[in-house]
Amino acid sequence: MCRSQGFAGAQSPAAAAQFPVRRLPGMSRCLLFTVLCASAFLCSLGCGNRSQFTPITKDMSPDAPLTLYEGLPHQSWEPELLKNELAAKKTITIHGFPFYEHPLSVAAADADELRRLSTAADSFSSYGGPKACGSYHPDYCLSWKDGSTVYELLICFGCHEMKFYSPSQDVLADVQKDAFYRFEAILKKYRDQRPKRNEQKA
Repeated sequence: MCRSQGFAGAQSPAAAAQFPVRRLPGMSRCLLFTVLCASAFLCSLGCGNRSQFTPITKDMSPDAPLTLYEGLPHQSWEPELLKNELAAKKTITIHGFPFYEHPLSVAAADADELRRLSTAADSFSSYGGPKACGSYHPDYCLSWKDGSTVYELLICFGCHEMKFYSPSQDVLADVQKDAFYRFEAILKKYRDQRPKRNEQKA
């Protein structure tokens, strides 16, 4: 049987010389304890936010039709391109952000998947704070009209954030990793009007 020795009792001089024990200074131990406690608290807070978050689209009728709008170039990273597009293209403003006026045609299967993602509580978590992405910019607006009620979700691919709007409230949330990749994979297929940065205008 192999037994570990040297931690329960005093070390022999030879063992102590071979395996010296390094003790953290009092301040370092306190700092380490504080960091570990803070990490555990933030983790529990994030998990709680994720489980308690409820999209405002949860009560939306499954028959509500989807209208998909494409966002214009980024206001911080593509200011000149944005200026040119605003001058040359027909646009509409949704909650303070410009979108191309002409909506995109979405396949039925993709529309169903976008609805499922948008109404699933585990697709989102409570907003965790600003991101280093050059400010929020919605790449797409997903709009459903359910009778007289309009639900609008504005998703930002840079921040991985979603803004929800209904007549009674507006909510900013973070998009969970798996859901974000699904949103991105579907929506990027429909990029049609927004030019890329390296495209030269005629």
